[in-house]
Amino acid sequence: MDIDLLKTFLEVQQTRHFGRAAENLFLTQAAVSARIKQLENIVGSPVFTRYRNNLQLTETGRRLVPHAQAIVIAWARAKQEVSLDRNNDIMLGVGAIAGLWDLFLQDSLNKSYHDQQGIVWRAEAHPQDVLVRRLLDRTLDVAYLYESAKHSDIRSLAVQEIDLVLVATPKLGDNADDALQQYVAVDWGTTFNIQFAKNFADVPVMMHTSLSRIAMNFLQAHEGCAYLPFELIADQLGQRLHLIEDAPKISRRLFACYHNENKYEKQIQQFISLSEQQLEEQGAVSC
Repeated sequence: MDIDLLKTFLEVQQTRHFGRAAENLFLTQAAVSARIKQLENIVGSPVFTRYRNNLQLTETGRRLVPHAQAIVIAWARAKQEVSLDRNNDIMLGVGAIAGLWDLFLQDSLNKSYHDQQGIVWRAEAHPQDVLVRRLLDRTLDVAYLYESAKHSDIRSLAVQEIDLVLVATPKLGDNADDALQQYVAVDWGTTFNIQFAKNFADVPVMMHTSLSRIAMNFLQAHEGCAYLPFELIADQLGQRLHLIEDAPKISRRLFACYHNENKYEKQIQQFISLSEQQLEEQGAVSC
């Protein structure tokens, strides 16, 4: 199958519009329509339903999306790997929930670049379900998650725990219920949300974000509070931020996951060990 057919399908699926997809792909709308028609002939069923300006995936189209994504990504990775410099033996893809890059993975990647020679690194940030699917598709080598991957083909290693503490800006005082009237919600995963809901009910949210860095920057400019890793805010305590002492600390276990049959297991294990060392050196695991 022509990869361009799948790329066109995914672009139409993303934009829900043939004209906008054509602009993004630098094609005519007629060319986009022809590619979708050719794809439908190959799969033997329509992939979109078209009614006036309402373009929706059919059941066939919905089933095709993850496979099309995997094929396009795998092809892109194959082209990258065959064009590697002779001095660089392999390419490794590291993925994580967005907030974990800010916490420790960026530093781990920087150190690995020097310590693990002969590797070209690819760094990505995705939601957990996308990361797990990428591991299963073999288009990602190792992923860092807040929850272990529940699949027999994926090995999940408990890396470390991080301590999340409630911190607030000066004017909000020391009481959790009062501070939480101006709450910045950082996405720390399902387990965190369950524990938070057990302790606090009906909390109004000022802002949602998946990045702790965005929450921290917001608190530099506005009054508010947020659950953040102790390691990230330790040097700001007593200055712009203070601990809310009557709010519970919520610990999150981090997991490093990779496919059981990944041929680069040795290099993956080395990277995981290095990332554990990075967490320990940063003191992200205790408060």
